[in-house]
Amino acid sequence: MKWFMGLILGLGLCLVFGASVSQGEWRMQIHKGATVERHFLADVDSVTFSDDGMVLIPAGTFTMGSPTSEPGRYSAETQHEVTLTKAIYVSTYEVTQSEWLAVMGWNTSYFSGVNRPVETLTWYDAVSYCNQRSTLDGYTPVYTIAGASYSGNHIASATVTWNQAANGYRLLTEAESEYACRATSTTAFCNGAITNLICSPLDPNLDQVGWYCGNASSTSHDVGGKAANAWGLKDMHGNVFEWCWDWYGTYPAGPLTDPTGPASGSSRVGRGGSWGDDARGCRSAGRGSGGPGGIYNELGLRLSRTAP
Repeated sequence: MKWFMGLILGLGLCLVFGASVSQGEWRMQIHKGATVERHFLADVDSVTFSDDGMVLIPAGTFTMGSPTSEPGRYSAETQHEVTLTKAIYVSTYEVTQSEWLAVMGWNTSYFSGVNRPVETLTWYDAVSYCNQRSTLDGYTPVYTIAGASYSGNHIASATVTWNQAANGYRLLTEAESEYACRATSTTAFCNGAITNLICSPLDPNLDQVGWYCGNASSTSHDVGGKAANAWGLKDMHGNVFEWCWDWYGTYPAGPLTDPTGPASGSSRVGRGGSWGDDARGCRSAGRGSGGPGGIYNELGLRLSRTAP
């Protein structure tokens, strides 16, 4: 059931039909069926709008990559300014095995669990899922997949093009993924600096927001078990890497607007780190990659849609 929200003025102006007027105070009134919750706005730190389990991430400009002073950084993380001109919806959680199975009809994940993130899938499988989920939900598929060859259930190779005018589900670009992960933060993790680079001792900030080699016990975990970032997204650090659209390559010099990566390459980007990675690999600027036809038990996906 969808939630809707109204802001109510104590001066007699009502922005939601049927809502009562407060006495000299701004209040938030949230309706869910016959249930109404009221909150004084002074007690609300922020409001996040979501659509079908997705969070609306605003357009904006940020510094992508890591500063040379950040412990654990890699040389491929050269800082540069990126402007994203379009707001996007990003799913709160990584795609789960139950969601995958309901759409694709198969699941070869190494770690079994209906609420664990799906993994052990190729990049081509991920874009195919985006298309099939789009069709089921009444959106226009984003990708054209031509000349597909299969290895069992998995698409091993294909030619994929992206129709950026379509409104369906898609993978995040690498820049969008880092932007969404940071949620305005500039530190190694969305909730602060990195203290310990490897598995042990625990990094106190990463332990709060992500499953990694220091706390995951060599397995994936149900999505949503760790704290969200400032934009309400969970598992942006750790649990499983997430396939992105981009081919992996060196960052171009200078500021960029809506980058989508190199025109070609041999590996596609994976972002976010995983249950098997050390803390340095789960940083906001951390970059991973894999052959698009490969299958990895540390690699899954998260959905996004370009906002209308």
